[in-house]
Amino acid sequence: MGKSFQDQLLKLGLVDKSKVNEAKKKKHKAKKKQGKSGTKHQVIDENVLLAQKAAEKKKARARELNRQRDAKLQKRAEDARVKQLIEQHKIEKDDKGIAYRFNVSGKIHRVFVAQEIADQLSSGRLGIVAVAVGSKQFEIVPKAAVAKIQEINSKIFVSLVAGGPDGEDPDDPYAEYKVPDDLVW
Repeated sequence: MGKSFQDQLLKLGLVDKSKVNEAKKKKHKAKKKQGKSGTKHQVIDENVLLAQKAAEKKKARARELNRQRDAKLQKRAEDARVKQLIEQHKIEKDDKGIAYRFNVSGKIHRVFVAQEIADQLSSGRLGIVAVAVGSKQFEIVPKAAVAKIQEINSKIFVSLVAGGPDGEDPDDPYAEYKVPDDLVW
């Protein structure tokens, strides 16, 4: 049982020694070739995996850059829409009129307007908006335009007085004390 099949055939004389040696060489070469190719497949597989990971990272970076570019374009479009709304609906200021004062982040600013515009600002029919976020240039626009601007970009400063019966606070302790119409500060 210890003898191989080739040895048994050689002993019986069915094959000669050169054929047995040739078969052993072929078997050895095939085994050796299989060992080398197995190692190459592992290296190739690792290289393929590394290449796939690099491609995924590149795609993720491209997606992030596209998202950032789209966000910038969206912001530019919103800013342009706000600027267009302001330009279309702005009401002219009167440099020789009265000063209408309003508060922006604890700082008092003023615009000069005609008396009737000041009354409309006080009643809430008109509002004051900054031309851009953080801008110190203000324009006067109607209440409907102020609402549209707030929908587009809520970070733009808007001063709109909540006037009339809808804007009164029911818990206001000074509700019974009316502010005189001729009070200008």
